[in-house]
Amino acid sequence: MAPGDRSRKAPNVKCVKLPLPQDGSPHATLLAVLLLAAGLLARLTFVHVFPTRPVSDFRELVGFGLWMRDQSVTTGGYYWDFFNPGLPLVLSLLFRIFPRDPDAAARLSTAVATGLLPLFPLTLWRGALPWRVRLLAGGMLALWPGQIFFSGVVAQDNWVLLPAVALACLAVRAVCRGASGAGSGHPVAAGLLYALGVAFRQEMLVALLPPLLAAVFGSPWRARWRRSLLLGALAAGVPLLLIALQRQAATGRFALSTEHGGMAVLGSYVPGSTVNAWTDPLPYVAAVQPALLDHPRELKRQAPRLILREAAARPLFHAARIIAFTLELAITSDAANVAWSLVHPDVISPDRRDHALAVARGANPWLETEMAALLALFLASLLLARPWSLAVWTLVAAIALKIGLHAVTVLQGRYFLAATALQILVIALVFGETVGRAPRRRVAAALAAGIIAVTALCFAVPRAVAGVRARDVDVPRVYRFSLKAVSGDPKLFDCVVRQGRLTTVYETGGQIETLHPDPPAGETAAAECVSRTALPLPPLVIRLHDPYAPGGSPGRMEQRMVVDGREVLVHDVAAEPGSGWSEIPLGAPAAGQRTTFRVELKALAPEPWHSWGRQAGTTFELAPAGKTQEKR
Repeated sequence: MAPGDRSRKAPNVKCVKLPLPQDGSPHATLLAVLLLAAGLLARLTFVHVFPTRPVSDFRELVGFGLWMRDQSVTTGGYYWDFFNPGLPLVLSLLFRIFPRDPDAAARLSTAVATGLLPLFPLTLWRGALPWRVRLLAGGMLALWPGQIFFSGVVAQDNWVLLPAVALACLAVRAVCRGASGAGSGHPVAAGLLYALGVAFRQEMLVALLPPLLAAVFGSPWRARWRRSLLLGALAAGVPLLLIALQRQAATGRFALSTEHGGMAVLGSYVPGSTVNAWTDPLPYVAAVQPALLDHPRELKRQAPRLILREAAARPLFHAARIIAFTLELAITSDAANVAWSLVHPDVISPDRRDHALAVARGANPWLETEMAALLALFLASLLLARPWSLAVWTLVAAIALKIGLHAVTVLQGRYFLAATALQILVIALVFGETVGRAPRRRVAAALAAGIIAVTALCFAVPRAVAGVRARDVDVPRVYRFSLKAVSGDPKLFDCVVRQGRLTTVYETGGQIETLHPDPPAGETAAAECVSRTALPLPPLVIRLHDPYAPGGSPGRMEQRMVVDGREVLVHDVAAEPGSGWSEIPLGAPAAGQRTTFRVELKALAPEPWHSWGRQAGTTFELAPAGKTQEKR
């Protein structure tokens, strides 16, 4: 077809008919096996050298799996408020087979599962795309450095790669074979993979719609589309119905999604959230509508209103925040994920921690370079892809939906994993067929444009993020909340924070920091609490946490505790090495006796630019006397 002649439109990737001669060659089979082995070996070697312990949400996912194993798959519990049931259900089955060490079983199975990703383009694209395209896609997925470094983390984002990549490859196969007249859609397989993706992560209900439709119908011009629609709807609808019924049996709520979504999104919009791209929204609620803290269900219902309130108060700021942080993670997401596999203090055993930190420091620049290179290749692919290339633009639509949903809700590096995997497929699709066929000048121009665009982003984005953070200034607030001695018991103390900032609040405690991260000498944060019950109280204690483990820096920050007007504790936070809890008895107040306590954090003579206000953030907890401190 002559340049500029568009009378005959063809897909951007060449779809061929069966058979492909090179597919049956021993060399092709051997290369595919070696490629798969390389991906598996890289991941298993990494998790052997650095056996990552699950922490935070990943620890809860393992706990959810154990809960399903030991109770049942429909037993209620707080896990259902935060997690989708797909991964815990898989883990519960694995824990039945390998009961001795659940953490190791979860870690190794995650590494193996992600190591199998190259199978999908290598097998599903057989007979639809040339061998070199399949080899390029499989090789990039097998040797993807960012995913290898994250492969031991028991994250839903790792496991959702399997149905996401499989469905994307199935969609490309259906489009290519349909366009060449060699086949049609795959409605049953597509529907099942779609439901599996939603079971792992609920936003996939939207993000995987484009590849679902492409895989169900194949070519948009094929006949018998009604039959494909019915089969696809049944294949996806029946498992999704079972997931919703499972949640209803466990919680009484018929839904595919968790209940924490509104509060999670609120944490991205409250003032001060840009320090870490997200912050706990409960202290904000304690300042603007403290009564909601006593009514969790009403708080969840009111969360969308609070989000809209903050978005409407600073629309331009939030638009800038969304763009800046999304572009930043487009380059740094793989490096950011290393925090959960190597950097977090609890993920690696003490004897390997120094080695892990050294590897993380060395790997981060290379992981950012890797992501920048992938982004440049992806942008070049968009320039080279033709407007009518359904296979390519189906995957691009899924990428846009996945990233777009997180951009306006909650952004974390691990949420970009599925999008990056689909970017790899797009790159393989376009470059596997373009290089050597399209004019070299056009290919070179597209590559140059991609490199220039990413270089400009690498220069501009850090400045944009810094500018957003500089403008995210939270005003001083008054925070009000109540404390219990044991979760679920009646509230015993009413508390108020008028000086400083409340950064965490939960049923039995909270955390305070100075208003400024680098406080001037004399700046104070304080929580004042008074008993709220007329009944006699059991013997109680207040636990105060010293968070600064290094020690050796006396005279910077001081904790102070006052009970009923008497000073009972003065503690230099950074003087001695080690962190831990101090315990101050409150006694057993008689009926009607008014008991007060005040927790202070005061700046003595802290150096600037060391963020002593945050490093000395002080957690305090109310507890029954004699109860052993439990790790939160």
